[in-house]
Amino acid sequence: MYDSHISSRKDDHVRLAQQYYEQNALNPRTHAEIDAMQFIPNALPEVSRADVSRETSFAGLALERPYFINAMTGGTPRANEINRRLARVAQETHSPMALGSMSIAVKNPDTRAAYAQLASDFPDVRFLANLGAEHTLESARFVVDLVGAKALQIHLNAAQEIVMPEGEKDFRGWTEHIRTVTEGLGADGVPVIVKEVGFGMSAETVAQLVDAGVHTVDVAGRGGTNFVQIENARNAEQDFSYLEDWGLSTLRSLLEAMHVREEREELRAHEERAEGLGGTHLDIIASGGVRGPLDIVKYVALGADAVGLSAAFLQAVTASEDADEAVAGAVALVRAWDEHVTNLLTILGVRSLPQLRARAPYVLPESVHAYVRQRFA
Repeated sequence: MYDSHISSRKDDHVRLAQQYYEQNALNPRTHAEIDAMQFIPNALPEVSRADVSRETSFAGLALERPYFINAMTGGTPRANEINRRLARVAQETHSPMALGSMSIAVKNPDTRAAYAQLASDFPDVRFLANLGAEHTLESARFVVDLVGAKALQIHLNAAQEIVMPEGEKDFRGWTEHIRTVTEGLGADGVPVIVKEVGFGMSAETVAQLVDAGVHTVDVAGRGGTNFVQIENARNAEQDFSYLEDWGLSTLRSLLEAMHVREEREELRAHEERAEGLGGTHLDIIASGGVRGPLDIVKYVALGADAVGLSAAFLQAVTASEDADEAVAGAVALVRAWDEHVTNLLTILGVRSLPQLRARAPYVLPESVHAYVRQRFA
């Protein structure tokens, strides 16, 4: 039997995420700064579209395009059907696919068969398992093995838990849990990605994670699925609407993480030994409110190694009751976005994503410059 309480919550999350999708995706205030970021046109690009590469990587995973299917749901009959549709899209497009929190599989043995079946039916999909920061190394290894995951996402969701009526209110020990899981799975050859759930990461948080041995972060900023908004809609006892604007935007979160990356790389450049500096390169994923190819290219230009999308894929695979029709539509969306990403790189005069990050000029709105001055000057 499914745990009816957890199942109801997970289905509520999907329902409310879809309900609020347009409100959040189309909110001009949420996206004002990324919209105001402007590429400087290149009237002499001197690039053939045929020579442009969209390839990138993060956490040791090679990607054909700079975006992937990020974490959404799982563990209930409805959520399992959504995951099967997403897996079909991932299989056809060779995209990694992150699963939503798998804590339900740790707690309830009756939910595990669906996860195992998903991995069995889609053996070529590179699944990313997912757990909260409170879980043990044993649980992490269990969910990785359950789906044959290529990496584990550890999600950070303190703001969501505070608002969630049945949520956790004690966040002690998270950093040490992350350190233990990262070291243990690292010994197994399984990378760990630490991600927010939509409220962004500060430079202080990213530095703390790097010091704990983490090499990949997903800053997951404000602008997409809003779990304070969702949990507040489920909370009949208290009103948390004042927190619905909580957190950092994806743009600002990315700049925070880039500050840590640049600071650590500069330190290593001046040190013969990198002891205590948290390893080598920091991979950064930008997610949260990503609406299309231009957003993707902007975030990569700002430093992201890849971009994660959840809501856009959720909308696509649930656009029709007919699974084949919905999956075909989602695949067509990926193909169209691939073409647009290539077009954008071409007219910017770059042949690759590293060239985009290194050479494509852009300007940011004064509000972003003011933010950076206050934070890092």
